[in-house]
Amino acid sequence: MTSTVRCQRGFTVAELLVSASVIAFIMAGLFSLLLSGQQTYLTGSGRAEAQQNSRLVLNRMIQEIRTAGFDPLNTQSFAAVTALASGTGFVLQNDWNGNGAINTSGTSTIDGVIHGEQITYTFSGSSLTRQETGVDSSAVTVTTAINSVTIQYLDADNVAVSSPSGANASLIRTVVLNVTTNSDTISSGTVNTVAVNLRDSVRIRNR
Repeated sequence: MTSTVRCQRGFTVAELLVSASVIAFIMAGLFSLLLSGQQTYLTGSGRAEAQQNSRLVLNRMIQEIRTAGFDPLNTQSFAAVTALASGTGFVLQNDWNGNGAINTSGTSTIDGVIHGEQITYTFSGSSLTRQETGVDSSAVTVTTAINSVTIQYLDADNVAVSSPSGANASLIRTVVLNVTTNSDTISSGTVNTVAVNLRDSVRIRNR
């Protein structure tokens, strides 16, 4: 019986090195794509978080600005919105107990919810605070992700109100809010900040 022995040839060192180099090149490309995809995902999720922060900041303010100036006796003796004389912010006023004046102490319960007659929103640095008289003993932080805030006060003809912190506050009919919030994402040890800007114009219903 005759058996045929075939020549079994292996790989040379040079061939192995070439193969390893090609594989390393391919893996480097795949790793680069993975990092790029991860960065895109983190940026997108950070932007979504920043947008959510902006919406949460604006939604409550918008609702309270829109309903400011509640005046059941129609006395027109107080401004619905007054800009703060110093710093960025404003004061909202409502005559919840219907006595024709704004009380800075005491509360009224409307539909099971306790209300104070003055609400002060203040922007300072990266923080937004809210304080309601009779309800909050001190200012409560709403968010610390504020980057910048621009507030414009318009009259019934959509003309900017001059000196909205003084006597002209009674002319305010619309408040335009422009808020930018930040959200940080971390990629490969690097912190990247995503900023989102939201703008809204709010008409005061009670004036």
